Amino acid sequence: MIHGAAGLRPTFLVIGAYKAGTTSIHHYLKQHPQVFMSQRKEIRFLTYAGHERLPLSPVEFASLPWPVQTLPAYEALFAEAMETQARGDVSPSYLEYAEQSIIGIRAFVPEAKLIAILRQPADRAYSNHLFHVRVEQEEELEFRSVLRFEAEGRVRRVNGLPRANIARGFYYEALQCYFQAFPREKIRVWLYEDLRADAAGLMRKIFRFLAVDETFTPDVSIRYNAAQWPRLPIPPTATKRLRRLVGPFMRLLSKDLHRSASKHYRTLSYTQAPELDPALRSELTALYRDDILRTQDLIGRDLGHWLEQA
Repeated sequence: MIHGAAGLRPTFLVIGAYKAGTTSIHHYLKQHPQVFMSQRKEIRFLTYAGHERLPLSPVEFASLPWPVQTLPAYEALFAEAMETQARGDVSPSYLEYAEQSIIGIRAFVPEAKLIAILRQPADRAYSNHLFHVRVEQEEELEFRSVLRFEAEGRVRRVNGLPRANIARGFYYEALQCYFQAFPREKIRVWLYEDLRADAAGLMRKIFRFLAVDETFTPDVSIRYNAAQWPRLPIPPTATKRLRRLVGPFMRLLSKDLHRSASKHYRTLSYTQAPELDPALRSELTALYRDDILRTQDLIGRDLGHWLEQA
């Protein structure tokens, strides 16, 4: 069992959802002088801690890297923080695996404030697919085919793991677990649209919730982890072989030259991702309809616009 004397631990958690702007929020929070963010995003320790008492399935467990598996290693991530700073852990696994994560939260950071960012689930599913294409874990580019493969339980040839674009968009049950486990005043739920429409305004609300100086204005001009699309349909296995060949030469470059070469590689290799087909978006949205309606009642915010056609 994980145990140890308490050092500095997070005072707040951004629990998800995946592909809802949590990477950008992580970087914006890091800029605030009264906030300390772990250099590593997606620590997942609290999910891992809960897994010890309520095991994930072997497939679920294998699908997540576990960068931190001990309490001392978790606390070490916050060792440079000041005790007066708000300290944050951004790990979307905490929403996806709510039951296990809540066990870990109760055990190690029971007083932490909780932040969730939700995204229209059809758009979130497509963004999830684009992410897997970008990181070369998905060899099938056509989204409708990927959804069929997912329904059939077919794994990716690249990493041998199941596709999981659809399931992560059902928010109600996970959020309900959190609202049952913790006082409502400790939980805030915002939307991805809030971030896109007025990132600075959303950050002021988050700063207010965290009880830090809300007048601080972070640089929100960069959108982190944005979707990209390969210019050429080159299989991931081929690009990985190319990187293995080029890697030794890249390591000989200075840090600035390496950064410049990497930037040019991304520019030459990727372009803006195509839009989600409106008909397919409508089909997916219909699948999520009941969950959307239950979620809006739970969080007390109208999500009717999520049900509208693109």
